[in-house]
Amino acid sequence: MSRQIAHGTVWFPEPIKTRVLDLMKAQSSAARAAYQATHKHGLRGNAVKQYVKRNFMASLNQRYISDAVSRVAAIEDEGVLFGGKQAWEDMRAGKLSKAEWQERRNGQLYSRGDRTKGGNPNIRVVGDKLLVNDPSSRGRWMEGRLFIPGKWKPRLDCYDVRFLYRDGKFEVKVSWTEPDTPKLPTVEGAVGVDCNPDGVAVVEVTGDGNLKHHQYEQEQRIQFAGRGKRDYDIKQLAVRVVGAAKEARKPLVVEKLNFSSGNRQKGYRKFRRTKANFIYGQMLTAIKSRATKEGVPLVEVQPAFTSVLGNLKYAKPYSLNRHTAAALVIGRRGMRLLERQDFTVTQDESGSEKLHLEGKGFKHTLTQKAYSFLQSCGLKEKKADLTGPAPAPGSGPGIGASVGEIPTGESTGTTGHRGNADSIQEKKGSLWAWRDFSKFRKPGNSSCCDNVLIRLHKYILYPRRRYIHGDT
Repeated sequence: MSRQIAHGTVWFPEPIKTRVLDLMKAQSSAARAAYQATHKHGLRGNAVKQYVKRNFMASLNQRYISDAVSRVAAIEDEGVLFGGKQAWEDMRAGKLSKAEWQERRNGQLYSRGDRTKGGNPNIRVVGDKLLVNDPSSRGRWMEGRLFIPGKWKPRLDCYDVRFLYRDGKFEVKVSWTEPDTPKLPTVEGAVGVDCNPDGVAVVEVTGDGNLKHHQYEQEQRIQFAGRGKRDYDIKQLAVRVVGAAKEARKPLVVEKLNFSSGNRQKGYRKFRRTKANFIYGQMLTAIKSRATKEGVPLVEVQPAFTSVLGNLKYAKPYSLNRHTAAALVIGRRGMRLLERQDFTVTQDESGSEKLHLEGKGFKHTLTQKAYSFLQSCGLKEKKADLTGPAPAPGSGPGIGASVGEIPTGESTGTTGHRGNADSIQEKKGSLWAWRDFSKFRKPGNSSCCDNVLIRLHKYILYPRRRYIHGDT
């Protein structure tokens, strides 16, 4: 279940506007009274509601009072200042008038939804109209013109409505609970996503962890455009990224990045400037929201050393840029696959604690501590050499022998083929013994049988040579 909020505006004609403002003021005062009853008088539960009713039942109905009590029920701070501390300081400094302060302090009206009361008992959305219940007269409703963007379609079976009066305008927030979209059936594999300041790298990984498809969704405008254009571009990026995962029927894998204020002073000047403009949080939020809406499963993984491993292992062999290579590592990490250490690690010659990592076309330098952390982030040791030590120069595999062994009674020739002339002659003798099959020959086929045996002799005696058709 997810909570959805639609933002809009409402307009009331002048006689009704004044009455709505009075209703806002009455409920805001009731909320402050409920806060005092809880934190000053120590009342709890239904006693708080009874305390508020004594003073506000004449101007509010029971449902408005219950909503006022629920507004402040979760507040535990003893020093709450309704209206905002900053607005209070501005009024004391003469930057804000008392009327403006009162407007902020009393400019809110709230009504909880109820499925048994037509969606909401006090404030109802009916098409492009907003109806507000007036408790001064039974069955009286005040009508206003409502505007909510067409992309929002509130569920009108049960919804909450909150009014805010700011700068002479009524702002409306309609919230409701949206059931989760059924998860799409997926196949083995994943779609790795690497967010960057200028776009998103998307890589599709097969079930065995290999690269299948990659693309880079680039949006240069998000680095310098205004807020509205930037938000639009980010949402369009999310639509394309989630659409790719939905088409592939595979879960999305994203990073848990951290550009918190505590790390803001780390790094060089260009990187700090990039972080200041990097709206990765909006990207990830948009992708997660879109994935939830489309029913695409989403997995978050540790982002450490994804770019380093991508450069060392995948960038050069697959002709990928560093962002796409990192997305490949992210996708594999989301499948819980370990990265084999197929790069070399050498100690720095100066005697420092730095280690040099050299992979397929790229090099990186890490400290001992960073390399230890890299090993704990899904790196497995290099596969053991199953062929044993390298054979001596001029040596090669013999007949019926394993690599690196020389059978007893054989010597090594300079041509790289094992066995001296006598041993070779013995092998030939054993082979030619098979040629004594004249009783099985048919007329006209003797040369063909001879050629077959000669080929077999060459393959057995010289296994490293390759012969093409017609070679004798």
